[in-house]
Amino acid sequence: MQSADIRQPIGERLKSLARRWFPERQIVIREGVSVRALTLSTRMQTFTAAGVLVFGVWALVGSIGYGYQSYKVDKKNAEIERTRIAYHELIEEVSSQHGKFLSITKDLNYYRSYLLTLIEQNEGLRNDLASIHNRLEDSETEKERYASAEDALRKQLHNLESELTNLSERNDLLQTDVSVMRSRVVSTEDERRRAAAARAAIDRNIARLEGELLMAQNRTVELEKILVQKQQVVDQAQAGRRQAVAERDAAVEKANQIETHMASLTQQQQQALSKLQERTQGALQKVEAVFAAAGVDPKRLAPIFNGRDGRGARGGPFVPWSEQVKGLAPEVQGKSTELGTALEKLEVLRPVLTSLPMAVPVKADYAVMSGFGYRRDPFNGRAALHEGLDLQAALRTPIRPGAPGRVVFAGWHPQYGRLVEVDHGYSIRTRYAHMDELSVTDGQEVDRNTVLGLMGRSGRASGIHLHYEVVVNGRPLDPANFMKAASNVLKIK
Repeated sequence: MQSADIRQPIGERLKSLARRWFPERQIVIREGVSVRALTLSTRMQTFTAAGVLVFGVWALVGSIGYGYQSYKVDKKNAEIERTRIAYHELIEEVSSQHGKFLSITKDLNYYRSYLLTLIEQNEGLRNDLASIHNRLEDSETEKERYASAEDALRKQLHNLESELTNLSERNDLLQTDVSVMRSRVVSTEDERRRAAAARAAIDRNIARLEGELLMAQNRTVELEKILVQKQQVVDQAQAGRRQAVAERDAAVEKANQIETHMASLTQQQQQALSKLQERTQGALQKVEAVFAAAGVDPKRLAPIFNGRDGRGARGGPFVPWSEQVKGLAPEVQGKSTELGTALEKLEVLRPVLTSLPMAVPVKADYAVMSGFGYRRDPFNGRAALHEGLDLQAALRTPIRPGAPGRVVFAGWHPQYGRLVEVDHGYSIRTRYAHMDELSVTDGQEVDRNTVLGLMGRSGRASGIHLHYEVVVNGRPLDPANFMKAASNVLKIK
């Protein structure tokens, strides 16, 4: 018998098992005097039991999936909160770096002024040294001239002394001759007259010689006075030379000290600029990594101001940066220029970074029901392009913007229902659709804490959720990339 059952087809066995578990039943319904019977066939009971079983399995799987999804949502919210904190720390760090750059620029200007003063002092010392060398050369020349004059005077004095000696000898000879002549004059009158005439001539000669001797003595006194004056001048010149040599040595020592101090200042400036440049380049690379993770090219973002580079209206006279750093060392000038370029690029990217919608618009527990890109349309089942994210949460959950900006549309849209569109600048916009209630108006400035509205299912929506879009330069991008890019902000410290 058992072997016969085994040989039966599976379908017959299932029908037999269904008839055994779910035999045909009747439900008698009495209404007043009329009685009706409702027959429950084995097939109806089987389908009903199968439906109940499928519903139970679906409910069990849904409960497990909802619990797992809630766990993932809590974990993602914690990660987003850490990302938001790190993002604010990044903004503070960038502001701090900008302040440090301004402080270092001010110190560099001060050091430049101080170095220019030192260079002027050094140039003045070099001029003083040149003047002292010239004075020394003049004093050496004058000393040689005075020495030559002194030798000439000494030779003249020696010649005068020789001449005086000769005059004395000649005077002695004349005295002897006078004596001889006087003895001869006594003998005859003629000889006496001749002797008188000769004596008169000799007296005249003696008077002349005595006058010459007096003039020579006066000239000797004058020459001695001149020699004393020249000696004083020579002594003064030697004292001035010694003082000039001492001043030159002091000036050389001071110039060496100035050069040593300038070298130390240059090294300190190089170290400070290298450290600041390294930190600035690191911050710039990490900021660029945030844009790359979000899939946004900053160079293609349109400016929100009227300036050529998108940084607003500016002006003022043109003062070349090379004029400000020309007093610095060449290597310091190069590092200063590179640092200025990196900081200017970082300053341009900083406001754009704050305009990126990296915050999740739903702070409460939510689930991603539909991602960006290809999907089956929930109404007609046809292939479609989904240009945003569908975030599901409780009815009337507050919706906040992903970044600060200005409301450019707040109202009803046939497809989006109650819609808010926010312009974040640099041609970056976000859209928040299917809301139950709007809390903002056109033209209103909003920040990340502003409530745009409450979650609902208005417009073309199959259920309660938020349709969230990010549009850059008129082209929709995946909002999930912006949320993931926020994780890179944790590395920028």
